[in-house]
Amino acid sequence: SITEDLQKKYDPKSVEKGFNRWELHKPANFELVQVKPNWHNSLEVVGYKSNIGSPHYEFTPFVEFVARAWKHQDVPFFLCLDEMNLAPVEQYFAEFLSAIESRSIENGEYETDPIIKPFSEFDTRDDNGNVTDKLSDRMIAKLIGKLDTQTKSDLADRFRTKGLTLPKNLLVLGTVNMDETTFSFSRKVLDRAMSIVMNDVEYDKFFKGETENDIIEMTDDTKNLLIDRPIRGLIAEDNKSEVVEKYLTEINTVLEDTPFKLGYRAANEALLYVSASSLLQPSVDTNNALDEFTLMKILSRIEGDKRSIGNLLNEL
Repeated sequence: SITEDLQKKYDPKSVEKGFNRWELHKPANFELVQVKPNWHNSLEVVGYKSNIGSPHYEFTPFVEFVARAWKHQDVPFFLCLDEMNLAPVEQYFAEFLSAIESRSIENGEYETDPIIKPFSEFDTRDDNGNVTDKLSDRMIAKLIGKLDTQTKSDLADRFRTKGLTLPKNLLVLGTVNMDETTFSFSRKVLDRAMSIVMNDVEYDKFFKGETENDIIEMTDDTKNLLIDRPIRGLIAEDNKSEVVEKYLTEINTVLEDTPFKLGYRAANEALLYVSASSLLQPSVDTNNALDEFTLMKILSRIEGDKRSIGNLLNEL
């Protein structure tokens, strides 16, 4: 399989005795980044140019993983931010949050704003504009390696002229605990994410030693749905737009004159969610998908005490 080939390439020791996906310490298309409480800017995520020693760019595991995803665009790549709200997400993840807002399809290519500006801009130039130090070449060599294939050469051109943008096969998730040591999510972040609350505890299974690892292997259909995701909900297949419009209009009637009112982004996400839900599992009822959307996207925005939100939840 493709993932088996990836594993042999990036972590050959893990598959010496044969490829067993449940025995892998870490699959080659998965990265875990541990968020630290002192992340109050994005240097730990996107890296920075340093002039200590000779000029170089300090890359991070996050950036190296995004570059790896670019090299294998037919494989879904999963990045997990562990304990992502130990620091304010909108501070350390500013470039990413901005980039996902800018998604578009241009000339058949998936494009976003860059999380690292065009690499050519890191080159040092003299007063006449002549390049005296081509840092961009060293950055590309570090991220891509030797330009021995057309794909790598194309990537080098992309990074040099467009910077490091987000590839369509990158999926970012994060784990969160809500307690007195963590930051709550701002609506800006919640608008760009689906929050899934997992608080079912099945002690009977735990004490019998039963595991939840019996997840079915990903099919080509599922893989393609993950990678070729539509960006605009209005043109997403099977989006049930009339039902969604009626539902969101009624929700906003209740949320009128509150800070929780939904905007166009929520409508786009609702259409995308209903579309994805029906493509992945055609038997799923549209109302069921909208229920899930409400839990993840609408109720998560509403916070405050009884005095400030009054009867709002009952009305909803």
